[in-house]
Amino acid sequence: MTESRRSARLSATDWVDAAFSLVTSEAGGVHGVTIARLCTTLGVTKGSFYWHFRDLDALWEAMAARWQEMNRRRVADLDELSEVPPEGRLIALSTMLVSRDHLTVERAIRNWARSNDTVAETVRNIDTEIFEAVEAILREFEMSTVQARLLSGVLVYAGIGYIHGHEGLPTISPEDIQRALPGLLSFTVAEPPADPDAPGPGVH
Repeated sequence: MTESRRSARLSATDWVDAAFSLVTSEAGGVHGVTIARLCTTLGVTKGSFYWHFRDLDALWEAMAARWQEMNRRRVADLDELSEVPPEGRLIALSTMLVSRDHLTVERAIRNWARSNDTVAETVRNIDTEIFEAVEAILREFEMSTVQARLLSGVLVYAGIGYIHGHEGLPTISPEDIQRALPGLLSFTVAEPPADPDAPGPGVH
């Protein structure tokens, strides 16, 4: 196949897929995704890239949008597993979020978001959707709205911190999550946080 015919058959999706592959490769991350490397990977010239994207910013915007859609599908898949106890669904979601490929892509997208407002907005939306998914699962336990919201924040904030610092921290395995979550959940239910809207002592 000639280079021109190969270029014509490539779609924007092909470029995004190739970029994700570079991100998760040994020389990956933000700096691993360059137009030159993408063209070499796909066997085409830069003209093919610019047919679909104005620059790397536009590519990363497409990658972030795809990443958001992938996360939505994963959450939707969990929602359909109604026969699985909420603890099992929470463990499954947490395990997915700390997987190597997920961490690598997530950190790269967040790094690019520092200089791209569109990607930053997508990241904020992803965080909100994950937070709401975790909160919805937690509401199935015997905890109040305040408790569920507080614990959701703790878990999501911890996850974001792990994304950025996991290379210098002990690796979290699925088994670690399975051991830690039940204790955290039981403690939260047993020791509910103070309700900021509740009346003080002696107030009726």
